[in-house]
Amino acid sequence: MAAITMGLAEVKNNFSKVTAEVNRTGRPVTVLKNNKPWVIIQPATRAAEGDVVDVAVDFMDEYADVFRELAK
Repeated sequence: MAAITMGLAEVKNNFSKVTAEVNRTGRPVTVLKNNKPWVIIQPATRAAEGDVVDVAVDFMDEYADVFRELAK
């Protein structure tokens, strides 16, 4: 699968179409600024959602004593 790159101006002018295509195909787009990679637009995935849950659980575990104290 070939990488997709687009200039910043083109992405700005077609943002809805670009993001719809990324979401539809799952293929990320590298956005270039001054002909250098600047950001990557990629679809949100369930794996990313799992990462968020893992971070939240780790946070709650780390501060469990604080939560217990607040619950009193």
